[in-house]
Amino acid sequence: MVTAASSGIGLDVAKKLIVKGYRMVSSFRNITQYPSNPSSSGDAKTAQGQNRILALKDGGIQPLMGKTPVGRPSPSPSLLVERFDLETSYWQTHLHTDQVVALCLKPPITEHPQKGECAPESPLVQGQVAICDRNDWQSFYMRARTSFLCARISDSALEEAAHSLVDLDHLELQSTPQADDPRMTSLLYALEAEREREYSSGRLFLDSVEAAIAALLVTSHGTTPTKPLFRWGGLPPHRIRRVLEFMHANLDKQVSLEDLAACTDLSTSHFSHQFRASMGASPYKYMVTLRIEQSKQMLRNSRLSVLDVALRVGFENPQHFATVFRRIAGVTPSGYRRQL
Repeated sequence: MVTAASSGIGLDVAKKLIVKGYRMVSSFRNITQYPSNPSSSGDAKTAQGQNRILALKDGGIQPLMGKTPVGRPSPSPSLLVERFDLETSYWQTHLHTDQVVALCLKPPITEHPQKGECAPESPLVQGQVAICDRNDWQSFYMRARTSFLCARISDSALEEAAHSLVDLDHLELQSTPQADDPRMTSLLYALEAEREREYSSGRLFLDSVEAAIAALLVTSHGTTPTKPLFRWGGLPPHRIRRVLEFMHANLDKQVSLEDLAACTDLSTSHFSHQFRASMGASPYKYMVTLRIEQSKQMLRNSRLSVLDVALRVGFENPQHFATVFRRIAGVTPSGYRRQL
């Protein structure tokens, strides 16, 4: 087991940071914030500005990995997404300051020390998910090239899911380096696909994925069994009407899940489940369908180009618009226009 002293931090200080970093955060009440600009690390300020996933290591708060992630940063201030393609690495020791889940995209062979003994090899499997520990120092070494995707789930999303879905003020998650959860795997692969598309689906998609991952963590990966709250039925008609009016009025904008939930005076987790119960689809999928239906009407106007139509219904580029349109309508926007 790697000790706190091996990370370059005094043992007493490390113990205090461990308590503040996990025990209090997992209570979802008086969340203790880590210092954003520790004097021991000038890179921390830069890391915060770049919206990076952070960890406690080498005496301060620093980016989780020592290299720049692949691709564009996540546009969400809440759900941070980073992909790393790594060569053989050196020993790394850190303590997570936030809740991170990681998807193995290309399996390496890793070594983890255990109580001073020789480090055993732990082969990972492509598609496996690691639910990272926020309670103790982690140390690992990768002996081969590997690729993985990390996602930071905000404490606010976890808090909301805990209150809305299991009605808990205190929840401690069970960390595991090899979680067998196909639902979590599917969500993280969807995030990787969205990252490759440079987040063309917009903020509502990222908000929905974060809410879904948070829901899985609090309902399926707690240290103690929880009984989900079952709220039968969906949203009352007047709330549905307000949400749909807001959607129609903002088809050309990048709305967030919080924006939609605010129309109903509900938390985002509660709203998502109630909306699905009422409409048979998630808020994101329903709004995408509305955008495509609106675009069909606009395509009848020959003075509007396909790009004009795409921008007017909230798509950032015509390629993504064409892909989504074809998936829903069965033809491309240009093909649909020719059929009119």
